[in-house]
Amino acid sequence: MALLPVLEGLHSAESFHRAFLDAFFERAREIEAHPLQFEDSLKGRLIAAVFEEASTRTRLSFETAAHRMGARVISISDVKSTSHAKGESLLDSARMVGSYADLVVWRHPRDGATRLISQAVDVPVVNAGDGRLGHPTQTLVDLYTLYREWGSLEGKTVGIMGDLRNGRTCRSLLWGLSLAGARVVLLPATGLDWEAGFETRVLERSGLRSREVCHSLFKEWTGSESARLIEPKGLLQGSLFRDHTPRLDHLDALYLTRLQVERGGKASSGGYPGIRIPQLRDALLESCLILHPLPRLAEVPVELDQDPRARYFMQAQMGPIVRQALFLAMLRPDVWPLPDLAPLPSGNPEHRLGPCQNPGCITLQEGLRAPWRVCGRKNRLFLCSYCDSKLTVEYVGCKSSKRVHPIHSQEVMKIRPENLRPYVSRDDALEEGYQWGG
Repeated sequence: MALLPVLEGLHSAESFHRAFLDAFFERAREIEAHPLQFEDSLKGRLIAAVFEEASTRTRLSFETAAHRMGARVISISDVKSTSHAKGESLLDSARMVGSYADLVVWRHPRDGATRLISQAVDVPVVNAGDGRLGHPTQTLVDLYTLYREWGSLEGKTVGIMGDLRNGRTCRSLLWGLSLAGARVVLLPATGLDWEAGFETRVLERSGLRSREVCHSLFKEWTGSESARLIEPKGLLQGSLFRDHTPRLDHLDALYLTRLQVERGGKASSGGYPGIRIPQLRDALLESCLILHPLPRLAEVPVELDQDPRARYFMQAQMGPIVRQALFLAMLRPDVWPLPDLAPLPSGNPEHRLGPCQNPGCITLQEGLRAPWRVCGRKNRLFLCSYCDSKLTVEYVGCKSSKRVHPIHSQEVMKIRPENLRPYVSRDDALEEGYQWGG
């Protein structure tokens, strides 16, 4: 049950699920095969594109998608030319833009920006990249590029390499691959792994597990021959019962990203991982597709461009097609319906937890209280509804019984989501009329 109404639009790859992805890829394939059948499908619609960060492929592919289907586009690409430079709040800007358009596409440097924006408008909002949190439409592009090759991602092994900590495409891609049934090898640059809590949430949601595998190439990339492999829990192989870490024999695809300097990424003294031409002769990469969201730096050499395994320019080519399919799902579900996305709760603002601890959260820029949402199958985990950062909660009250319990108490798991009331201290709960335990 949602604590408050769910967010309209697409804000996170966490909202994907297998039925949606399968239907979405088929719709994209229809558009790719028969583009003229869709050329007037959005005639009379107006799409607003607001890009508060630099963008080439994402912005142009969104605008191309709209024009190919007959929609009109209004856009902002330089925030310095807007009233934001005069101190206008994001919510006020969003209300204005949303009143002009049938759908809003927004890119923002802060985590969770589009989730806040969706609270201020009455039209769907699409996340075109927010801070380091996510880039869900890029993940649809990445997954569709692989779907065109394989027909299904089920059981395929895909590596994600580079700046996992700050790379929003990496975070979204882990959600997407896991929910599509792929196995994922995580190859973070030294010191640039993401926080454990994020990966734990993905494992819980997708029903997968994590174990270690090894290969000599991993050491050239990350400094260690071992890497984490995320895969279905029921997938067992004989090598698992040996004392040593099992060797990974092949990768079906490898997704590389650049160092995210603009979000604080710093390479270690050992350098930043990337593909080197001699490595392509290794059996691990023999039939491995090479992907990259672009722009690239030295992690993908130009000599690789002519290799039959390279797919990064194909990804860029698929961008408008995928975003056409998304526009149809958002604006013309009466004619081209798709399964609903998994709902993302807008969150509950009632708490005494203090501000979000993520310095990149949109709530800090806008001076707002961070609403919370809850997840977790074994323990309650309270997250900022905008940026997904963990909120400090030590005690949880039940609104109906007026009892309060320690966060790890089994009694907390029995409380219905709409009756939860989180606290940092027991005294806060008692002050509001709750009684201890019982």
